[in-house]
Amino acid sequence: MNDFPRPSLDSTEAPPHEVEPATRRSRRLFLPITTVVLLLGVIILGIGLQSVRSRLASLETSSAGSPSNSSSTIDNFDLFAPPADLPELIERVARSIVDITCADGGGTGFAMNIETDLPGATTVLVTNHHVIERCWDRKETVRVRYGEVMELETQGTIVSVDEENDLALIEIEPSLPFLPESEDYAVRGWWTMAMGNPLEPDLNVTLERYVTFGHIGYVYDEYYNFTSATLNRGNSGGPLVNSRGELIGINTLGSSGSEYGTWNIAVDSAVLCEQLLECE
Repeated sequence: MNDFPRPSLDSTEAPPHEVEPATRRSRRLFLPITTVVLLLGVIILGIGLQSVRSRLASLETSSAGSPSNSSSTIDNFDLFAPPADLPELIERVARSIVDITCADGGGTGFAMNIETDLPGATTVLVTNHHVIERCWDRKETVRVRYGEVMELETQGTIVSVDEENDLALIEIEPSLPFLPESEDYAVRGWWTMAMGNPLEPDLNVTLERYVTFGHIGYVYDEYYNFTSATLNRGNSGGPLVNSRGELIGINTLGSSGSEYGTWNIAVDSAVLCEQLLECE
């Protein structure tokens, strides 16, 4: 078990109230996560009744269209329900999860199907920039723990960072199974599971592969996935998956308060293709 402190999740404004339909993933321009507070505030203040009616009318027209227009929703209907075999899904996703230590902090990472660049490296890990920030500034490697009970350890090399969107890539020599990526952007109502390595302050230990469940409550600009799956200290950099075990996003932000309640954000994984990778 680790005994190092984990960085706190940041807090932002409450999510807006706008409906976003399901769409296929494509290359697009994403906005940096550092602007989320301003953007959400503008949307809350700027959306009028006419805009809402127009959006709802568009959704009604789409749902009443030809079968080909609604095939994505039909094909993904099962994603609104929990998986039939939850223990199997947890075990499968857990194989891709790692624990990352940087200086006196750390967080979570996971393996993704990305081509390596370094000699001898076989696996690329995705995590948050703030998890490895101090090590990147010092040009240091990070400690990566993996295995069935996190009993194995290796050194990871930070190869790329996106500070604005709070993302980073790490390469390691051990070969780990990667998480498949969801073909579609998430929509409201999808069942979700967050997995990470949060710190339990009272016990001063890390709870490896800790899981929380919830649903997508809101999707903003096919970029910010608001989920009711709780994110705790140390969950930073971990995956948010759907009921098929497919990657939806990278857990990044969390907030709780009396005014807006509790909500958590996972940045959509497609942003990696815009900032850190060259994707088809």
